[in-house]
Amino acid sequence: MAFYTLGLTFNLVIILTVIVLAVWVYGLYFNAKKWGIGSTGYHDQLRNSFWLFVATWIHEAFHDGVAVFLRTVVLDVLLLRRTLARSPVRWAMHMTMFYGFLTLAALSGLGLMIDIVEHFNILGLAHSAEIAKEMLGLPFDIFGYLLLIGATIAIGRRLLLKFVRDNTTAYDAFLIGGVYLITITGFYAEWMRGNSFLVGNAFSYPVYAPHFALIHTLLAIGLFAFALPWSKYIHVIATPLTLIANRGGE
Repeated sequence: MAFYTLGLTFNLVIILTVIVLAVWVYGLYFNAKKWGIGSTGYHDQLRNSFWLFVATWIHEAFHDGVAVFLRTVVLDVLLLRRTLARSPVRWAMHMTMFYGFLTLAALSGLGLMIDIVEHFNILGLAHSAEIAKEMLGLPFDIFGYLLLIGATIAIGRRLLLKFVRDNTTAYDAFLIGGVYLITITGFYAEWMRGNSFLVGNAFSYPVYAPHFALIHTLLAIGLFAFALPWSKYIHVIATPLTLIANRGGE
């Protein structure tokens, strides 16, 4: 049941996914190793070490005990209390983008696993996999709209607030515009499949849906897999790690 979308077969999609994951893992390793250079109090042979960074971070994160670690994770990382204290609008923007993006990434991974089960009929579960894919439609829509709300707030702040606009670089505009474009193309691909609890089958064009889905996927890969780990936007990972290592604070 191999499918073809602009010449891209299912097996090539799997290979592309493996490449993307490898780039992400290496990007995280590269950055962690770089962060390890800043560690002090260790022998020179341990500097510039991935494992030095990991060991140092674990030591700092749990320095005041598990209770403090968990409090920091919940209040500072999951609930973004520092951002809320500064600006409720920024808090809403970050929360919707943070949870929208993370959940959509997780759902996409789950969807890929389901596609693999269906494609190769693993354990004879092809029919069950098709049902499971249909059940993912609603969560995809809900968290997709969350991400769309966050991206819209981000664009609106840069258009309407002068101090935000003055501090917005071309790089910022590229990233936010990319997030918005990826979200919109993802929605349109789902609408073409007829999988939307808001618009139903109003935009259903099943023949073209795989092509739009491919465009959406390539945009997401290009921005998040090959740009994010190598740019200043690695802060989406570095900031939570820093907050936890510093045990949060008021």
